[in-house]
Amino acid sequence: MRSEWLCILTAAYLLLFMNVTFWEKTFVYLDGNVLALLAIGIGLFGAFTALMLTFSAKYVIKPALIFFILASVGGAWFMDRFGTIIDSEMIRNAMETSQAEAGHLITSAFIIHMVLFGLMPSLFIASVKLVHRPILKKMTVNMLIIVPCLIVFGLAGLSNSGSFIFNIRQHRDWFRTLNPIFPVASAAGFFIGAAKEEDLVVQPLGTDAKVVNKAPKAQRKPRVTIVVVGETARAQNFQLGGYARETNPELSKRDIVYFDNASSCGTATAVSVPCMFSVYGRAEYSHAKAMGTENLMDVLSHAGIKTEWWDNNTGDKHVADRIQKTEFFNSKDPHYCSDGECLDQILVDGLDGWLDKVDGDAVLVLHQLGNHGPAYYLRYPKEFQKFVPDCHSVEFDTCTPQTITNAYDNAILYTDHILAEVIDKLRAHEDRVDSAMIYMSDHGESLGENGLYLHGAPYLFAPKEQTHIPFVLWTSPSLLKSAGIDRACLSAEASAPHSHDNLFHSLLGLMQVRTAVYQPALDIFAGCRSGAVL
Repeated sequence: MRSEWLCILTAAYLLLFMNVTFWEKTFVYLDGNVLALLAIGIGLFGAFTALMLTFSAKYVIKPALIFFILASVGGAWFMDRFGTIIDSEMIRNAMETSQAEAGHLITSAFIIHMVLFGLMPSLFIASVKLVHRPILKKMTVNMLIIVPCLIVFGLAGLSNSGSFIFNIRQHRDWFRTLNPIFPVASAAGFFIGAAKEEDLVVQPLGTDAKVVNKAPKAQRKPRVTIVVVGETARAQNFQLGGYARETNPELSKRDIVYFDNASSCGTATAVSVPCMFSVYGRAEYSHAKAMGTENLMDVLSHAGIKTEWWDNNTGDKHVADRIQKTEFFNSKDPHYCSDGECLDQILVDGLDGWLDKVDGDAVLVLHQLGNHGPAYYLRYPKEFQKFVPDCHSVEFDTCTPQTITNAYDNAILYTDHILAEVIDKLRAHEDRVDSAMIYMSDHGESLGENGLYLHGAPYLFAPKEQTHIPFVLWTSPSLLKSAGIDRACLSAEASAPHSHDNLFHSLLGLMQVRTAVYQPALDIFAGCRSGAVL
């Protein structure tokens, strides 16, 4: 076979069979405009052909075409099954995932899909005997095909430019599903950015931080705050926010404040967790900025506060690089753990011992496994299997939407229990410490709404299910009194808009830390504090 024909066949295969999601969106967005549909089909075929022919050179063509085949087949699986947009942040999530988490996605169905649509065409490409022209003639023939293809692509775009431009502006997700163009470009962008970040030198932040007190330290109890970083809990399924099901029976009986209008910084752990603890708000945040600047935990340490991080997820995302941390997800304790993952109870059972040893102001972060999907059914023990039948598979097409929701809600129910236990343990130590618990989920989750599952959609058009998060606060009466905070005022402000941007400054305010980087406007306690504490 001539090499150019193999390129044309590959282009047709990728465009027609590996772009189901793209074509589904195209038919909806162009709303039956036959001329526009023909133009985009012909134009993209020209562009795909030109791209494949760019690699039509001896020793290059086969590896390149196989790469595009395998990349597109993998991308198609996640886009077509879960509605995933594979941008640079999704690539970051994939690179930072754990073996256990990846195992939930690499299912038997995925492997069959890769063999049928990826391996078989790749074997054909590898085995076909290609006929190559002499180098100069080959370059000439390639250009005689590539140039007309690009002209066709350009003319096709111009022929219905008004319709295309309008729909691209209205539907930012449209061309982000063009496979493998957007995923490959995103991967390239990620690796280029990662290479630049290797040379980053972390800049100090808040080195002027100090704790200010109305009473000398010897005359007051230590202040202790436990920050629980939730995983994939969406506000829509929290009873505290009006959900019809009893997913928060225990927290409902505790004296908590629930902020029902809170939003996340990102839609994936690799973005939201570093952003939550960063001095940069969502509007200013970038991964490079976060990695190049100290964070909230560092500022607290500068103030002389004991800081510690306990992780039961896939890691601290470099937030705890300079403080003491314990990675519970590496535990082999059979009571909590199996197959490389542990129930969140492992975070709670050591709290009594930790609190007994506290002899000064301290902040402890508990990073949950929470509701991480798609294996929701593995996130809770059997005694929390309240909503049944619940989906016991990571292949959602084998479950009904209701059983998927049931499993998800059971995991929320278990988180409710974990948070209630944290509160109870803090209350049990009230004779020794003034304490608080702050719970924020890192992001939400899609459970099939608009054909989307899981999370990680680009924030620009992410659905509210992935950005509306639960935010819970509990404070001991003694801490409220010592910090001069009005509990009724906090409750009255609970429905106002809040976000991850508030965590940095609110925790500084709660721990009564004074520093130039503190912004009272983002401190949820500032407007409810009597007296000028900070």
